[in-house]
Amino acid sequence: MPIQLRILAIILAAFFFIYTIRLVRKDRAEIRHMLKWFILALILLIGSIIPDLGTSIAHLLGIGTLTSLALYFLVGALLFICLKYQISLISSEKEIKNLVQELSLLKKKIDDGEKKEKHE
Repeated sequence: MPIQLRILAIILAAFFFIYTIRLVRKDRAEIRHMLKWFILALILLIGSIIPDLGTSIAHLLGIGTLTSLALYFLVGALLFICLKYQISLISSEKEIKNLVQELSLLKKKIDDGEKKEKHE
């Protein structure tokens, strides 16, 4: 791995760390959601400091280059993250639907109670 690429990867990893910490501190993100970005920055940092390790792992898995391994890993990680968020979205939609139904029932009971009071 050329030294320029290693320096760029270290800078990018540092940027991820700083940016995610800043988002958590400003209460714009939760730690549990930012954990994957911390892990990504850590992998990027380790890969840029010890590039031979990544190349050895790629060859061990039968993948030609470290770049191909990184691409496979990132595509898999993104698919997993998308699936996780899709499941979370479906769960939230179900909860919202249930809350709307409960609110409608409560509103109907209140309206019925007010109508009875007016008639009495």
